[in-house]
Amino acid sequence: MLAIFRCGRYFCIIMVWMLRLMILVQVLSVTFLLCLTYLNKQNGSAPMCSKQENITGNSTCQLCGTVNYRPVVHFHRQKDTPLKRSYSLTHARNVFKMLGYVNQESQESEDGTQWDVLWAHETPFGSGNLSNEVQHNQKVSQVHGMRKITQKALLTTEGRLKYVPKSFRIPLQKLHFLEELKQNKDINRLWMQKNIDHRGNQVKKFHELDLKKESIIQEYISNPYLAQGRKMSLAIYVIVTSIDPLRVYIMDTKYIIRCSTKLYDPEDFSDPRTYITDGIFDQSNSDHFRLELDKGKDQIPLKYKYKGAPAANVVFAREGYDTYWIQSQLYDAVRDVFEQKWSSIKRIINPTKRDSFFCITRWDFVPDEDFNLHLLEANMSPNMPDAEHPFYVSFFTSTLYSLLRISGVDDIRKNNSTRPSYIIRDSDVMLNSIPSCYNSSNISCDNTEYLLCPQCMTQSQVEMLKSLVFEHLNRHDMKRVFHSQRMDDFSSNNTQRVNTNLGSSFDLYHDWLSHKCQLDVYWCY
Repeated sequence: MLAIFRCGRYFCIIMVWMLRLMILVQVLSVTFLLCLTYLNKQNGSAPMCSKQENITGNSTCQLCGTVNYRPVVHFHRQKDTPLKRSYSLTHARNVFKMLGYVNQESQESEDGTQWDVLWAHETPFGSGNLSNEVQHNQKVSQVHGMRKITQKALLTTEGRLKYVPKSFRIPLQKLHFLEELKQNKDINRLWMQKNIDHRGNQVKKFHELDLKKESIIQEYISNPYLAQGRKMSLAIYVIVTSIDPLRVYIMDTKYIIRCSTKLYDPEDFSDPRTYITDGIFDQSNSDHFRLELDKGKDQIPLKYKYKGAPAANVVFAREGYDTYWIQSQLYDAVRDVFEQKWSSIKRIINPTKRDSFFCITRWDFVPDEDFNLHLLEANMSPNMPDAEHPFYVSFFTSTLYSLLRISGVDDIRKNNSTRPSYIIRDSDVMLNSIPSCYNSSNISCDNTEYLLCPQCMTQSQVEMLKSLVFEHLNRHDMKRVFHSQRMDDFSSNNTQRVNTNLGSSFDLYHDWLSHKCQLDVYWCY
């Protein structure tokens, strides 16, 4: 009996310890899950078991219900806009789908809606408080204040821009227009009268103009460059990733050539199809430069023929134009516009949310017979129609992919964050090429000579430069508008500041790039 009693006693002790061990394991498991959830929230990631993830159809796992976080893109549209009206968003939808995004397209307000990227063809800032309520881990494909550039009247009639033909807003600037006519009494001078919206442009002489109609009157380029007898325009894509400091990029290897659908007649402007260049997707027009090259002696197979910008550059070179000079005009025109419009845009943006917004715009130029470029307008969220021509399908797709890479949208699906802190280290932006930072015992951070020294840089400045490095590594085929140098200028170490009226952050940004450029030409453009 004593032996049985002892065995029962030992058995009870073992059971009590096993129960304690099970409770301890349960407590540790719950603590582990709570820690993971807290870390996810701290890193800006979506909750591990959120309602949104279940709605978006993420696959489940044994731990908490999901395996891979699938980011959400919300396509913004006005409440009175039918869902079937796509605004030529087919290419954007396809690229986001390729990147693993879940498409959320409804008429719900963006306020309070869970999304990672808000893709807006029209401005989303008309109502609500999006500029202030957007979260640090969210991205919006519009920049508040860019209407100073993309609205035709504000671009062409406010200030004097180097590449924009003389323009007047009627009737507001009627007296200025009449004064211009007094100074230049050429009765054969031609003008383009444009509606405030984007349609209904007509070429007229002075006596044919309607000076009571609300419109824009712009000097007409009467000696345009002709491509096989047709008027031609050139369009480039400009991408803005930050306003302060100003970071602007050009896709200079990708631009669109558009021709008038009818032969140009300098004596007859009754038919707008002879001078309006909207024939981009007409088969005979879109293949113009390829057909021109076919007349040469090269025996390149048809599928390898030049198309788009490369073909245009070859044709321009054959006709005696310097293609570098053409590209330099593109850069100079964009610089000129941003230098004059920057301060008015900066006043509108929320400085605490400046990393949450990016945008792509299309700038339309008309070359004259000497290939001097004239800027006509910049289009917000330019249309990318569902072209059947294979070249333009791949063109728009690669353009959007480049945009999403440099803006950090592609990185969301990899790291559940848009912040470069997860990829770029603080040490990656520190310069070791400034001797005064290490050879001087008396460093004064008030002296501009030492601003880039590690001892003097603030954390906000470090984060700003990390964003720059992130964009540089992900810019694909884009080049910076500011701080770009010609290849034969690299050896000259030309680091003169291009502009000092774009804020202190821009000055620091430019000085940092100048030092990097001296060490490696990869950073010079």
